[in-house]
Amino acid sequence: MMTSVSSTGPLRRHAAKIALVALLSIPAIVGGMHAVHDRRGENRVLASLPDRPTDWPSALALPPKLDAWINDNFGFRAALLQAHNRLRYRLFHEFPSIQVEAGRHGRIFLSAHGTNVPRFSAVKAACAGGETKPGTPEYIGRLFHDFHAMGLRPQMMIVPSAPVVVYDDLPAWLAPVCASAATPVAGWLASGAFGPEAQPSIYYPLQEMREINQREVLFPKHWFHWSGAGLADVARLTLPRFGRPLEPAAPPLTVVTLQDIPSDISGLFAGIQLKGPIQGVDFAASGVDSCYGGRCFPEFKEYAETLYDISRFHNPKAPKRRLVMLTDSFGSKVSGWYARYYSDVEQVATNNIGQLSTDQIRRLKEYLFRDRENMDLLILYHDVGTSTGTMQVGLERFHEKP
Repeated sequence: MMTSVSSTGPLRRHAAKIALVALLSIPAIVGGMHAVHDRRGENRVLASLPDRPTDWPSALALPPKLDAWINDNFGFRAALLQAHNRLRYRLFHEFPSIQVEAGRHGRIFLSAHGTNVPRFSAVKAACAGGETKPGTPEYIGRLFHDFHAMGLRPQMMIVPSAPVVVYDDLPAWLAPVCASAATPVAGWLASGAFGPEAQPSIYYPLQEMREINQREVLFPKHWFHWSGAGLADVARLTLPRFGRPLEPAAPPLTVVTLQDIPSDISGLFAGIQLKGPIQGVDFAASGVDSCYGGRCFPEFKEYAETLYDISRFHNPKAPKRRLVMLTDSFGSKVSGWYARYYSDVEQVATNNIGQLSTDQIRRLKEYLFRDRENMDLLILYHDVGTSTGTMQVGLERFHEKP
């Protein structure tokens, strides 16, 4: 009895398997031919191709390193990742990062300042019971002592951030904690922890900003930083701290609403575009010369681009006086609103100050602190940046001993 032999060849019999392997190979081939060059899209450092092993330990360590590189350079990975992020956001209103959380009433919160810290750590740090860096009040007291020794009399504004101002928009379980006025900064002020030199010069307008927020925008719903017409009131409230009258001043600045402005936290994830309206100043209509970025300061153009987050304004209708602002990233969002009260405003964020040499710092100080009889100095940092040490990192080079 003879057995029937199929006339189907081996290629046809394994066609499905071959097609599946070929299909799965395409992304691998694409990934190998076009390795990822921009490693910032996911807000983390992607794996690099490991070196060829030279001994047994490096050979044993090769497989996981190679696996990580393949995963991060998989062909079409960026497109697939973006599609996944969009789907997750649209179906569940979730973000692909612990750094951003959706609140209530359409508001977005910056939840954490890194991916290696607990969720909501940036929110909780501003609220009652929030963790603080030990020694912060003592540092601020020393800061004022040193500035006074330099002949400067600064005022400091510690800006209440969104969690303690728009706390009603937080998730329901967190809102009561942040509604409390017993924040870390408020506790320091109440206890006199900053010391006699600094204490009278520190302004933390929590109650004032909560009141302003009832009638004007202070924090756009899709932003981490502050912005909006409410900043005009905040700037005005600062003037008595310098002994300056509220009037006379230049005419009110013209407010303009810009539509579909990308969120300042969109760079923390790929594929999701958060956009919304932003209120700001129409400087041209207000008769104010405005400038943002390194080109604004030709006097120290050598390192102005390094500082990057700097701004400058001139208003010929305002009282003839100069305001110098040393700030974190909140500074450039409010600096222009002071142009109604000062003929010249010069703001420098200290985020990149560590990249400057000692000599560059010296020259920067000489320029900013010139003509002291006709200038006011405002130090402005948001509450979490103050309480967690960012302020100290940014400012200590301005008053450290040579």
